[in-house]
Amino acid sequence: MNTAAVTTQIMQEPILTYLMPLYAIASWYGLYTRGQTGKHLLPIATFGWLWAAFNIARTQRLDLGIVTFGLVILASLWERRVGFTGGVKLALTVSCVAVAANFALPVVFWNSISRALAGSKSQLWLKIFWWYCATMVVFWVCAAYRNQVRGENSSSLASGGYGTVQQ
Repeated sequence: MNTAAVTTQIMQEPILTYLMPLYAIASWYGLYTRGQTGKHLLPIATFGWLWAAFNIARTQRLDLGIVTFGLVILASLWERRVGFTGGVKLALTVSCVAVAANFALPVVFWNSISRALAGSKSQLWLKIFWWYCATMVVFWVCAAYRNQVRGENSSSLASGGYGTVQQ
């Protein structure tokens, strides 16, 4: 494929196609810059929740992200209210794993999903979507792990977080 053909294919994709890699990059940046404090989880999960709500409104089909991102949002808001307690830590970790599991579904069932979408989505969109889902599985597993070890080796308050684990 020559450069002109690639450029044409890229320009024909819906703009929302490119939101997937941008959201992934922003998520990783948040984990890298604010992973010690957990402050990245609320905005990242809120954006994901809004995207899931948009998908539901557009397709009239359930997007499990509305549930899994909602759990991260609730746990993050709970942390802001009561601090980083053991219960909050567990809720954040479990909810991050739930989001990772949700992103893993398309990767695990990719053969049937790609066949079902082949008629309505371009090959470029399918490749971007697969890599987006795979990347976000790894991101949310890393976010769960980072949350689980948060506060063990350093004070979250000292690094601008909501608080340390309270017994």
